[in-house]
Amino acid sequence: MTADTFQSGFAPKAFDRIPTMGISRLIPVAFHFLGYALVFMGYIFVFLISFMTVGFLEIRQANMEDFNALIAVLEQRDRYTDRDYLDKQVQRLRDQIDSYGVKIGSLDCPKGVSPNATKPAPDKPGGDQGASNANPKTCAEAKEAAWQHYVDLLFAYDAARFRSANLSFYYDQYKDGITQKTPQIIPALRLLDSGPPWLKLWARSPFELIEMFLLVFMGMLGGAISVMRCLFDPSLKTPTIAEFFYRPAAGAAISIGVYVLFRAAQIFLGVQSQGSAATVSTSVFLLAGLGLASGFSAKEALGQIDFAATRLLRTAGRGANSDTADSSRGSAAEAGADHNSGPTVTAGSPR
Repeated sequence: MTADTFQSGFAPKAFDRIPTMGISRLIPVAFHFLGYALVFMGYIFVFLISFMTVGFLEIRQANMEDFNALIAVLEQRDRYTDRDYLDKQVQRLRDQIDSYGVKIGSLDCPKGVSPNATKPAPDKPGGDQGASNANPKTCAEAKEAAWQHYVDLLFAYDAARFRSANLSFYYDQYKDGITQKTPQIIPALRLLDSGPPWLKLWARSPFELIEMFLLVFMGMLGGAISVMRCLFDPSLKTPTIAEFFYRPAAGAAISIGVYVLFRAAQIFLGVQSQGSAATVSTSVFLLAGLGLASGFSAKEALGQIDFAATRLLRTAGRGANSDTADSSRGSAAEAGADHNSGPTVTAGSPR
């Protein structure tokens, strides 16, 4: 054994070999690594959202009628429960019942007075018959009407209390029935009836709005794939830090432009009329493909947007010019016909 074996302290020989400049260089590298890790976590988040949105839209599009009915029922239930709607209605009816009870008790009709007795008008003998017909209700009639309204309020109060007590049971029965009818809704029901308000707002949004949401996120995913491809393909240039944020954002914006031009081309070419463009929903896979291609090939997508926009504008301008030329030719021909036409010669007219 050597004397080094019995040294009481630990000699960090490996750390002694690291110079001071090496530690100063290690800190920026660590920050770069942390930045890349956060960016990749963001990309994973975008991928998961895109994946969930595609599946959610597929389920909703296959069961559109039942899905919309379930959303309407859940919105009605939340409006009744979250804002204490039924409790306020029950309290309002209770206050009206108490108020009418006091009014009915305060009506003390005199006895022995004929209910149809009317006082004649002083200016006209025998009284005005029109005024007698328009005479307000007597005390007994008013008390009877108030009592009848009091009974109606009691019935409405009982119905409101019954509905408030059985509200959760009614909606649970509805959910059980619709899930038995269409079991495909069960996974999506967790999103529709989830706890976070932002998640419920997203899941209950209109179908067309979620389609745009899918389009934007698929464009971001395409931009992220194009950036990560540059990291693993040695023939491509290494992306800068700004490109990790710029390309997904550009892919999201370009995907909307590509989709708008796609719909405009459908209407322009007569594939789809302008009135039915708002009612016919685009395929989920077509939307996903447009968004992914727009983000992955942003430069090519911008070139296609430029080409399609120029073509549409030229065609529209050519059509407007041809319509103007035809109208000018038609007016000129009519003017020439009117100028060349002379007096009509008949058999009896002098020459």
